[in-house]
Amino acid sequence: MPKLTRADFYYGSLLSLMLSNGVKPPLFEENEERRIYLFTTNKGDYLLYMKYVSSRTKRENKDVQLWQFSFSGDEVQKIKELKEKEQGKELLFALICGKQELKESEIAVLKFDEVVDCLGLNNDERTNESYRISIRYEKNAKGLRVYGNGRDEKINGKDNTIKIERDRILGI
Repeated sequence: MPKLTRADFYYGSLLSLMLSNGVKPPLFEENEERRIYLFTTNKGDYLLYMKYVSSRTKRENKDVQLWQFSFSGDEVQKIKELKEKEQGKELLFALICGKQELKESEIAVLKFDEVVDCLGLNNDERTNESYRISIRYEKNAKGLRVYGNGRDEKINGKDNTIKIERDRILGI
């Protein structure tokens, strides 16, 4: 009998959420890496790159939660290759932000340009091989805040994050 992995629970939860909220993709195609899916809805064709972290970064403020997604140089290269191969499909990234209680987890859906911005992929002066996207949730805030080592969280004390809707996945 096949054994379930932690990834099965996280990726399966996203697919279940989509199906139970009216996103009825007639075609799913699993890539060899298990986290890249091709699907079609009545709004278009999509290539979905999924990644999860199973726990959040510890914060002193209980009303602020933070998840850090690290990307290796190989993963960044794969992202660039996906963009070249998308062939008219919209490339989306589902970053699944896990919590101890799985039912409380968040899903941040980013567009390709937002990922490029947060990772700093357009910065020709980058020399390190470390890539990170951070997802921040604040109690009573509308949506999630996204930034990374290519986009500062604050500039001159002012918020510089990308603001995204928490239910963005349901709009595809």
